[in-house]
Amino acid sequence: MPANPMTVVPRGTGESPVGAGADWHTGNRFLNGPFAPWTEENEAYDLEVDGEIPSDLAGALFRVSSNPRFQPRNTDRYHWWEGDGMVCGVYLREGKAAYRTRWVQTDSMKVEVEAGEAIYSGFVNGGTQGRLPKGAPRAKNVANINAGLFDDHLLVYFDGGLPHALDPETLRTLGTYDFHGGVDVLCTGHYKTDPDTGDMLFFAAVGPTITWYRADVKTAEIKDSHSFDIGVPVLMHDFAVSDTYAIFFVTPAQFRLDLVAQSRPGVVWDESSLEHGVQIVLMNRHTHEITWHELGGHWANTHFYNAYEQDGELIVDGHRISRLGSPVDRLSTPVGSHEWFPPALPYRWRVDLATGRATEEMISGVFGEFPKINDAYTGRPHRYGYFVTTRSLADDTMSDGLARHDYLLDSTTVVEGPDGLTSPSEPVFVARENARGEDDGYLLSLWWNRSTDLSELLVHDAADLRRTPLARVKLPSRVPFGFHGSWAEHDVLDRAIAAKGDDR
Repeated sequence: MPANPMTVVPRGTGESPVGAGADWHTGNRFLNGPFAPWTEENEAYDLEVDGEIPSDLAGALFRVSSNPRFQPRNTDRYHWWEGDGMVCGVYLREGKAAYRTRWVQTDSMKVEVEAGEAIYSGFVNGGTQGRLPKGAPRAKNVANINAGLFDDHLLVYFDGGLPHALDPETLRTLGTYDFHGGVDVLCTGHYKTDPDTGDMLFFAAVGPTITWYRADVKTAEIKDSHSFDIGVPVLMHDFAVSDTYAIFFVTPAQFRLDLVAQSRPGVVWDESSLEHGVQIVLMNRHTHEITWHELGGHWANTHFYNAYEQDGELIVDGHRISRLGSPVDRLSTPVGSHEWFPPALPYRWRVDLATGRATEEMISGVFGEFPKINDAYTGRPHRYGYFVTTRSLADDTMSDGLARHDYLLDSTTVVEGPDGLTSPSEPVFVARENARGEDDGYLLSLWWNRSTDLSELLVHDAADLRRTPLARVKLPSRVPFGFHGSWAEHDVLDRAIAAKGDDR
């Protein structure tokens, strides 16, 4: 019988390590408040819960935080995207919760652990690099973008390298993962799951070259791939899929490896590189045909909700930001941490599939990021979208509320955290057992408690979003503000744990 995570996560043996946050005396926003590093790995059992965890919520929420293990070499230029990956697992079963965090032990992290200090410089804003020992990786894989179960492994992703495979129970790092030899250099941290087949859909971006992949859910082998050139080294972080298309946006946001090699800022905003402004690139998933569709203007997409085809149109929903990166003409003085992210807004883009004409419209005036849907509707028409608000309610936080947008009624509901909780993470939708509708489920997100400097898992009713959640799970540490994560149902999790049993 598969192991039950509620019995294999051991009870903690000491006091909660309150005060394990690092203090490096810097005004850099990305090293303070909810972003501040947490220096210890933690685990605990039978966590304190206010309210009641729904009985059908059984499985694990996996998230990865951006958590620098050592003081950055240039604290003033450090960027949130550069923190080391620390994986958090919150295991829920029978109304109880257990918790574990572990560093992702990449080869580059091992080099810095051996040295006892940071060696690699930043790739976003540049900086000074230390002396690399012989045989050390030339670039750092920070393994901090996303975490999800696939092929009975917990895979942790980074856009600039291969994913790392972890044991889903112990969170022990097993090594890099290349889809059984199918991916050679890197893949993005964003993937989609085909709702019809269960296959993983994802891509890699190296300079101006995009490579599309489809990995078989049963064998984990790459069953389809196709590479094409978009002309410029776009910072291609996310994409969308419909039944027919893989959708990519070409924007002025660029990732310049040549500048990174010179220890200069590598994330660059270059409007001059796009004579006609932003374009949508569609790749037919079945024929690999590529088409280009001009939108115009100079802006960048951040993340997508979803895309689908309806009445002769391709409809794409996501968030749009006015600038992403340091302007190319001011690389010697890159944008500071408090100005780096202008607020993003929800947008809808349409492509007329007969004429090729592309248009856009703003959907909501509520600033926000990290858009999500019920993933069972990937590539299909959806009614609801969820995101965290970024209304600048405090100087030290990025997010400050949880939102639900109803596309049918054209309305947005926003709730803030109870008792002053703030800085919510990307919400993850989990369907109820025997769900009867698109929004019949729960939203799971991690929030920061200022008074304790710890994190809490909040469980909200996705169909009835209220300030007071169904449950508040008190975590024994703070999970530094990170990017993405996912939910693993108990049957999938138990199978993965059982598969790893013989390897422990």
